[in-house]
Amino acid sequence: MKRRSTIFYPEFEKEIARSEYQRTQLIIGLFLLAFVAININFFFLSDKITAIYGGTENYFFVVGWLTFFILYEVIILRVIAFLRKKYHRVRETFRFIHTLIEISFPSMLMLYMVDIQHQLLFIDSPIFLMYFLFIIISVLHLDFRLSFLTGLLAAAEYAIIVYYGYELDLQTDSYLVLLPSNSFYLRCVVLVMSGLAAGYVAQQVQKRIYLSYDLQRAKSDMEVLFGQQVSREVFSALISEQGKAKKQEATVLALDIRNFTPFAETHSPDEIMDYQNKIFGPIIDIINQHQGIVNQILGDGIMATFGTPVENPLHADMAFEASLKILQKVNQLCEDGTIPLTKLGMGVHTGDVITGNIGNESRKQYSISGSAVIIAFRVEQLNKQFQSELLITDAVKNRIAAGKVQMTSLGKQPMKGFGTEVEIYKVET
Repeated sequence: MKRRSTIFYPEFEKEIARSEYQRTQLIIGLFLLAFVAININFFFLSDKITAIYGGTENYFFVVGWLTFFILYEVIILRVIAFLRKKYHRVRETFRFIHTLIEISFPSMLMLYMVDIQHQLLFIDSPIFLMYFLFIIISVLHLDFRLSFLTGLLAAAEYAIIVYYGYELDLQTDSYLVLLPSNSFYLRCVVLVMSGLAAGYVAQQVQKRIYLSYDLQRAKSDMEVLFGQQVSREVFSALISEQGKAKKQEATVLALDIRNFTPFAETHSPDEIMDYQNKIFGPIIDIINQHQGIVNQILGDGIMATFGTPVENPLHADMAFEASLKILQKVNQLCEDGTIPLTKLGMGVHTGDVITGNIGNESRKQYSISGSAVIIAFRVEQLNKQFQSELLITDAVKNRIAAGKVQMTSLGKQPMKGFGTEVEIYKVET
């Protein structure tokens, strides 16, 4: 099967190594159970079965054969463990050769019994069922070709043993005399069909693993992409809520850089970008530290919300503390010469907001809307009128612990576009 993606090649190789390791562990466990069952039968149950299959001599041979096979699988397990530890691939050549050796173990045992012990009965013994065991477990190869090869090799080797046994004319067992060799060849057809079925299952499992990697990579790519546009919280909300509209109380912070337009007109694009990065970087960090969400970067301003999409009962306190820290940080950046002298205008308001996706089928954007957003921007604009940098509404003041921060009431101010007035407080900084 042709790989659908080279992007996930390393991850898929790790999955193959892990699956091969688990497959070998399973085989060891199953054959240990077979080892125990044979010994229980020999020591504790009727000795008729042992007599049918050649007596004590054959018992010791089968036990030795099982021991050798288990030791072989233990060595393979150690090899795979070493490859996994060293982050090496479990190469296809290794897996093909290992498959050939495994499927040949029951064949060699039956051939020995037919050729050396002259017991044709063994072609109809439970040893034959080991072929199906290997075919079933071959699904863990996660490769259609290996599963099909397992069935094909089992059928070919069994057919050779049946043909050889009947050609030797060893039909000393009464009920086998009545069975023509063709009846055994039908089993070969079933073995091939079983290999095809196991291969199909392995192929489907492989496709699902690739799909899982595709989805995981797509999610990671989306996180990187959205992480550059919105916060992880917004991304998580988009995934979990699927952009459905939701109404909740939150605090909105509207921030504007004063006199940004004259600055932009007198500086180069590189200087403007450098200035924006140096001021917005710390501001965004502060907002994130206070569990806020940056919803928009507007070139000369920012809109952030606290308490949405992840609910936070202390959203007003967080927004207020963030605004104070922003002022302190910008003043520090100005004092140490990182940015030129800069004044801000910030408006903070608490109220109900509507969150959800806005747009059409080809383009949607996670948006925060509602009167609280509009009022926050109206309050921010009032900083120009009152020569201030931080104004909050009474809705914010009533929800915070102001501490030693001095506030002055500016009275109720009309909000453009609203029929009501809002009491505004100037925060002394």
